Amino acid sequence: MNIIYLSSSCSDGKFNQLRESGVTRKLPQAQKYHCLLMEGIVQNEKCSELYAISAFPVNRHWTKKVFFSKETEDVGNIHYIYDAFINSPILRQFTRVVQAKKEIRSLYRKSDDCVIICDVLNQSLAKAARACGKKFGIPVVGIVTDVPGHTSGARTKSYSFMRRMICGFAERNSERNLEKYDAYLLLTEAMNAVVNKRKKPYIVLEGHCDAQMATAENDISSKVKPKIAMYAGGIHKEYGIERLVNAFVRGGFPDWELHIYGDGNYQNDLTELAKRTGNVIYHGVKPNSEIVSSQLKATLLLNPRLTNAEYVKYSFPSKTMECMASGTPLCTTRLPGMPEEYYPYLFFFDDESENGMLATLREVLAKSDNEYHELGARAKAFVISEKTNVKQAEKLLSFIENIRKK
Repeated sequence: MNIIYLSSSCSDGKFNQLRESGVTRKLPQAQKYHCLLMEGIVQNEKCSELYAISAFPVNRHWTKKVFFSKETEDVGNIHYIYDAFINSPILRQFTRVVQAKKEIRSLYRKSDDCVIICDVLNQSLAKAARACGKKFGIPVVGIVTDVPGHTSGARTKSYSFMRRMICGFAERNSERNLEKYDAYLLLTEAMNAVVNKRKKPYIVLEGHCDAQMATAENDISSKVKPKIAMYAGGIHKEYGIERLVNAFVRGGFPDWELHIYGDGNYQNDLTELAKRTGNVIYHGVKPNSEIVSSQLKATLLLNPRLTNAEYVKYSFPSKTMECMASGTPLCTTRLPGMPEEYYPYLFFFDDESENGMLATLREVLAKSDNEYHELGARAKAFVISEKTNVKQAEKLLSFIENIRKK
């Protein structure tokens, strides 16, 4: 079958070019998720061709360029299509809907043996996908990485009033349209009750890691001194990062440094704190390739995501899989959406208060290099064996093949 895949993701080369020129300033989580899944799909014999219709993230705050012309790019077996659009608040969405419909129609006419996979959070492309799916009878599988109306809202708190209003409208619109897909790819089982009100077919794939990480070297001799405990992701107070930093500073760990990557509503306070301390280092936003390289040099990876909010039931942070695939051990929280099969391969913050995190850090940072290496190696073996983008894509395509037979 031919796959028509709609998302905001572009090729890694294009994404880096956009970031370097300032045209986009998005963090790479969604970019990496969709690119890896597409790469996994094209390595499966069930897929004949994959056409990636991309609405890469851009707005007038980042660039004054008004008209973007159409571009195409082939990377391996993925055919990227970057449609023309007008970069203004209203016309950007309208032109992207119109152009995406044209592309889907054209691809359908070439071969009617096709399936649409789309990111439900991308308003314009999801609208085009639903409309064309209904018109041409093409099955549409919606990928739900976050449930609209059930997110932390951390990033939007720093937006202007008008921008918050627009984001709120877009989120409500996505929420209303959630039931209009033929099937779903969900990250957690809990998502199904909220997303899939019409009880359509669904598959739960909590994420995927890069199959190429199987060959990445990670041994004790590659670790830098002083030892590095590392966090990469959203720098939001709601994610527990402030508690983690305060606990680390209070612990006074002389042989360790805490390295942090990302941005968010805690970054200004973090910048000031890092200036006052010698062992908390804030790197800002860096390319994913640099993040992965730093993970291999670190001794311990951290994710203090708090579990007391409703939205975490519908969340499985992609960084969990990325960290485990690096072979460097991860200390995280027991997120409700995390299957218990992961538990033997992780350290845990079971008490998420600042004092509790301090107690966990004192325990975990006192472990030997061999203990870190052993747990990291077992975690890597687990995800490379069970959760790579190639293996997860194979499950997705088998799921799609089954629903097309019904």
